[in-house]
Amino acid sequence: MKRKLLCVLAAFFTINILGAVELVPTQQLLASYLEQDTDLKNLALELKKAKLNQQSTEIDKGFTIKLSTGDMTMTLGDNNSFSVKPGVNATIPGMNNLGLNVSSQLSVADGKTTFDSASATVSVDIISSNKANRDISLLKSERSVLEAERNLTAKATDKEKSFYKSLSNLMNSISSIVQKQNTIIDDFNSLEKIKLQGYASTSATYIKAQMKLESSERDLESAIHTLIRDYKLFYASCGYEIEIPEDTDFKELIPEDIPEVEAEDISEYKAENYTQIESNLWNQTINQMTRDANTKLTLSANGGYTYRNNNGNGSNTVSAGVSAGYEGLSLSANVNVPIASGSSSGAGGAGGMGAGSSGSSPTVTLGITYTPTTSKKNKISDQLTEISIEQEQMKIESAWSAYETAVLEKQLKLEDLEWDKETNQKNYEMYTAVEEQMLDYYKKGLISEKDYTSAVINTLQAKVKGLINRIDFIVYNDEVKAMFVEK
Repeated sequence: MKRKLLCVLAAFFTINILGAVELVPTQQLLASYLEQDTDLKNLALELKKAKLNQQSTEIDKGFTIKLSTGDMTMTLGDNNSFSVKPGVNATIPGMNNLGLNVSSQLSVADGKTTFDSASATVSVDIISSNKANRDISLLKSERSVLEAERNLTAKATDKEKSFYKSLSNLMNSISSIVQKQNTIIDDFNSLEKIKLQGYASTSATYIKAQMKLESSERDLESAIHTLIRDYKLFYASCGYEIEIPEDTDFKELIPEDIPEVEAEDISEYKAENYTQIESNLWNQTINQMTRDANTKLTLSANGGYTYRNNNGNGSNTVSAGVSAGYEGLSLSANVNVPIASGSSSGAGGAGGMGAGSSGSSPTVTLGITYTPTTSKKNKISDQLTEISIEQEQMKIESAWSAYETAVLEKQLKLEDLEWDKETNQKNYEMYTAVEEQMLDYYKKGLISEKDYTSAVINTLQAKVKGLINRIDFIVYNDEVKAMFVEK
């Protein structure tokens, strides 16, 4: 028992010991801790996926062109022949879904090329939701990338906070061990005092004091074992190994390089960038854009030209059409007007337009369809939209309320941290001065070893509290940053 006490006392007077622990610099530990984290690696991959998906969306919603050979037919026999139907289809969604479709048919027989047919059609949306939906899709893809970047940044901040909280727990454990060492000294002195008072070793008073001392020693041994285990696990999570002997001077486990940071001024952050407010405002904006794009009236038009070669006689037709829709009612009208036709020969068949009689009369095609249930469903949809708008507004108001509460909580927390910082600094300066004075008294034999040891313990605990306060400021900053998004 006395040997254990001497070991406890020796921990406060040892300057260099065998097997001294070498700590990895805190910032190096943090960097490795972040590199080891699988969540961050996964979110980095999610960011890459979001960027690739954005590129894919931009391709889908941009200018598209399709080239086709069509059906190619070969006839083998006494009279070999070959025919092909090439075509081109192009669409520009950003220009009201402007589209162009061109197709033709060529045939080769007996060494002679014949231009059988050709057609070209241009279509455009005059009133529709296609362009707006395209813009919405592009905005959503941009938002996905932005949110992936924010998720990665937020997770890195959260992991940094987790790192420093783990480090703070270790500091608290060291402080607890120091306090337990002081408790053992008190218990030992109490037992020695009982001995001097003449109590027998079999007396209840003596046995109680002895059991209290032994219990304190077991608590200390358990705390030391737990601290060593937690330190090894902490270093392992950072990708390092550390060896800590049982007789380690635990003051050596206190990192001296914990950065001292200035507290983030939460008032400098814009309320609109508060995560909940920004997210709900974005949802409201994009939802409103979607609602605005969902027009009940649609109107589109098309025009085209067709050439056909029928046994050497060429026919040319110009067509135009329009279609509209509103509340379940759909209207369509198409006009086909034949123009001058004439004979065609060889590859120059398309140029065979000349004077001749019209092949046929113009035709007009009309179409009307009506779905009565559409208007009823639209009324229900309008009511659902009103509810959605109201819900979105409620979420925004709730986010503003949460913002005001969160800001107040952080301001009050900062006041506590500032007060703790000032108090810890004063205590550390006071205990350091007392320790120096007690050392002088101890050397002169004016005080006991226990009195000086208590002074050393008080100084050490004040130092640990100061370091923990530094960590608390870092964690506070991380929490403030996590409350807002970067614009």
